[in-house]
Amino acid sequence: MNKNLIIMMLKEPKEGFVKTRLAKSLGEEKTLNLYKCFVKDLIKTLNSCPYDFILCTYGEEKLIQENFGLYNSFKQTKGDLGCKMHTAFEKMFLKNYENIVLIGSDTPHLRKESFSKTFEALEEKKLVLGPSEDGGYYLIAFNKTNYKKELFENISWSTDAVLEQTLQKVNKKDVCFLEVLNDIDIQEDLNAFYKLYKNSFFKNSATISYIKENNLCKTTM
Repeated sequence: MNKNLIIMMLKEPKEGFVKTRLAKSLGEEKTLNLYKCFVKDLIKTLNSCPYDFILCTYGEEKLIQENFGLYNSFKQTKGDLGCKMHTAFEKMFLKNYENIVLIGSDTPHLRKESFSKTFEALEEKKLVLGPSEDGGYYLIAFNKTNYKKELFENISWSTDAVLEQTLQKVNKKDVCFLEVLNDIDIQEDLNAFYKLYKNSFFKNSATISYIKENNLCKTTM
């Protein structure tokens, strides 16, 4: 059995249910299609990694499978984001995984190399974090022996204080930081993302192709 696991949290792909802030500028249909691209690009990357991965889902399972394929999955628990993440870690550590990485679906440009670096870092560090430009994080990872559920308690989720509040609960010497990435939540995020990655390693991705084909950013005009 592989001792390393990646959990990806995602919602059912339904209009008005995903990327609601982005939908204010793109409209619900294009936002939904873009979200599907995010998830498909991430799953493609996960499929290329030598680690187990599982989807932690919210919403209708059938709709998720129809859009993204048949993969191992389990339902998100009720509660705030911290409760959902803590329960996901706890449930999968009980499956005898030693190292677990958890990600969302807002950073489709997350590289395969980031996962290998994370699992290597967990051999020496107690925590790995992928900081996002908005003050949160796009990735968090623990070794089973160093897991701390307190990192998910009393956090102001969906604010720019998430990372800072998380780090107040640990010794920074115990943390490995990955590169800073931008979560794609609003139009400005999408514009910056496209400008940065349209000619990069990510240029042939479903996400970049959809942005370009549908003129979703000012820089594409």
